[in-house]
Amino acid sequence: MQDTSESCTKSLNTAEQAHLTYLRQRVDNLQEERFRRDARLSINNEIHTAVEELRQFTSNLRREGRRI
Repeated sequence: MQDTSESCTKSLNTAEQAHLTYLRQRVDNLQEERFRRDARLSINNEIHTAVEELRQFTSNLRREGRRI
């Protein structure tokens, strides 16, 4: 019997992987900036937006059966 969880998942293509990497790095960089003395006043809003964009992107990929 074949494992159905393995057979219905797909790996990310190159563009999806690059976009996922970009979104993760963006969140990381913004979170690091938050603790600097010279952080922008809008940094918390930017972090919230970046996290939501990452969450939405990964949620959509998982819904399509992508393995993240």
